[in-house]
Amino acid sequence: MLPSIEQRLTVEIAVKPAQIASAIALLDEGATVPFIARYRKEAIGGLDDIQLRLLEERLRYLRDLEERRATVITSITEQNKMTPVLLNAITHAEDKTHLEDLYLPYKPKRRTKAQISLEAGLAPLADSLLANPMLQPEAEAAQYLKPPFTIEQCDNPGVPDIKAALDGARQILLERFAEDATLLQSLREYVQEHGVVESKVIEGKEELAAKYADYFDYAESIKTIPSHRTLAILRGRRERC
Repeated sequence: MLPSIEQRLTVEIAVKPAQIASAIALLDEGATVPFIARYRKEAIGGLDDIQLRLLEERLRYLRDLEERRATVITSITEQNKMTPVLLNAITHAEDKTHLEDLYLPYKPKRRTKAQISLEAGLAPLADSLLANPMLQPEAEAAQYLKPPFTIEQCDNPGVPDIKAALDGARQILLERFAEDATLLQSLREYVQEHGVVESKVIEGKEELAAKYADYFDYAESIKTIPSHRTLAILRGRRERC
């Protein structure tokens, strides 16, 4: 299990547990950060305004995280898809992003192209093509042609030709990759480390976008670009410059 919210806040803010407990109690009673910082300094052991604001923000985030964690566990359990390994991963997810990555394959969703392809029996084709790049895709796909059918009151177009079979296998793999929590985390870390933000002016709008001249032909690493430059680029995009 992860440490309790109070324990995590104690480590993050680097103060004593009693200070965290007192501050949380005051916030839960409805006291505001300015009020606590000014009139309850002794009760919180001298926490300053910055520490209190961080505590309030993180407290809200961590409580939301725990509430969402409980919802995710209930949802997957009710689907009879919970496993010990999955439960352990969900229980130890330290932020909302990772938690949602883990939940993504089990989140109720509309009937996707991948789901339709799975219904049509194309999962083995997707698996075999992924496992063995030496296979001839067209020859493999020819084994999976199927006429239209109905399943659970939903019409399925079947697999009318080789192109449809390969497209269906592709949709299955795309959805599988998009719902792989480990892969998503690796990609996110890679982009944060190596990604580059680029911006260019839309041809013909140089005069209209003059205030964004610094970004007409601009590039900077994601891990170094400051927030004010990011916001300027996003504003320019919104204004279609």
